[in-house]
Amino acid sequence: MKTAPERPRPSPPDVAWPKVFRLAAPAVVDGFLAMTVGVIGLLLVGRLGDAALAGMGAALQLVWFAISLGAALGTGTTVSVAHAIGRGDREGARTVVVQAVVLALAASVVVACLAPFSTDLVAVLGGDREVTERGADYVRVSLVGAVVLILPAVLSGALRGVGDTRTPMLAGIATNVVNLALTPLLVFGVSGVPAHGVEGAAWGATVARAIGGLVMVAALLRSDHVIGLPWQSGMRHRWLPDLGAIRRLTSLSLPTAVEQFQATTAMLIFGMLVLAEGTAISAAQRVVFNLMGVAYLPAIGCATAATILVGQSYGAGVPWPGGPAAVRATERSFVLALGWLVSMGSLFVAFAPFLVGLYTTEPAVLEAGVPGLRIIGVFLPVATISIVFGSALRGAGDTRSPMTISSITMWLVTLPTAWFAGNVLGAGLPGLFGAFFVGGFASGCGAWWRWRRTVRALGIGVRPAALGATA
Repeated sequence: MKTAPERPRPSPPDVAWPKVFRLAAPAVVDGFLAMTVGVIGLLLVGRLGDAALAGMGAALQLVWFAISLGAALGTGTTVSVAHAIGRGDREGARTVVVQAVVLALAASVVVACLAPFSTDLVAVLGGDREVTERGADYVRVSLVGAVVLILPAVLSGALRGVGDTRTPMLAGIATNVVNLALTPLLVFGVSGVPAHGVEGAAWGATVARAIGGLVMVAALLRSDHVIGLPWQSGMRHRWLPDLGAIRRLTSLSLPTAVEQFQATTAMLIFGMLVLAEGTAISAAQRVVFNLMGVAYLPAIGCATAATILVGQSYGAGVPWPGGPAAVRATERSFVLALGWLVSMGSLFVAFAPFLVGLYTTEPAVLEAGVPGLRIIGVFLPVATISIVFGSALRGAGDTRSPMTISSITMWLVTLPTAWFAGNVLGAGLPGLFGAFFVGGFASGCGAWWRWRRTVRALGIGVRPAALGATA
């Protein structure tokens, strides 16, 4: 009697320096491209007047909640797929991807049902009637097209789980090319095409994101892809909901969704604290945050590499053979991220007047922004700790600890410290940003402590002899 062929014994992933870099670099580019979609829209809409710009700015804050939901589902998908690939279970990985797509489509329908309430949602943020109407135009279109906010993040997460960060980057390039070509026509109009203003910016971004999503769908429809989607005849049953797989995905994604939602809410509150300090302070804060967001991208790319490699290592088996590889991957991702953020922090400290001056020549904004940027420059290396070790924990399947640590430090440390600095000490923007330093240090200590506990629980150390070729 024939026996089924034995599945190859899982082996830990390659965690050599070049592999970590090859995973991180496309993720950095992809993150930058994701930012530029909204930035391009803002730059174009800004030419329509203050009300249009303020309305779209308010709308983007609300749309970010839907994007965060997609990012959370994408994280859960990355971890689940990486675990399956690590243990050599390609069919299990395909099942995860199919169920993640089903879950993303269901979530998109729920979000789209909020479109009729767009005006009420924007009105909650304040602003006069015109600002609310313009913002509602953008939110309405974005919510109707919620599927392109959520599904591409899940597809990107699936591809990253197998170690493919290049395809999401190519999808990001396609998204930006379409957005650059289409959005100006829809915003301002051209012969035969009427101007749609803020609504046109929303349609341009929606169509562009749809094209980017199709690039990833095309990659996953290839029959030779590691996690190719089952689209052939006779495989429709694979698309039926699998409650077990959906439950596992939800258990990984829900804490990340809560973490991102509370972070977005906390940033709205922080923005209110800054706005209470005056218009010039608020403008300086936006300049500094924009620079900080760009500086973060390579570090987040390194953290993405940590999530992928730790996930695949855990799938291969812990404590052996995957444990040492998980630790080594985390340490190397941390070194790369730290090196980048130390460099960027040094530039922020040394060239703060020049960098802030790229955005504005207003004396009041420069006066507040320069010392604020220098404090953020000192903070950036500290932020590396929570960024990388939090991502390593997610790769290990522990998405609850980063959520808990983030919630505690944001609500009990960062925001109270910011309020005290602004309202009691009168420390202005430098004092408010100092709260980020305090909160970031506390968050980093929590993430590092939890990761060290995870490593100790495995009962391993990083021994080159145990790593073999991966060293």
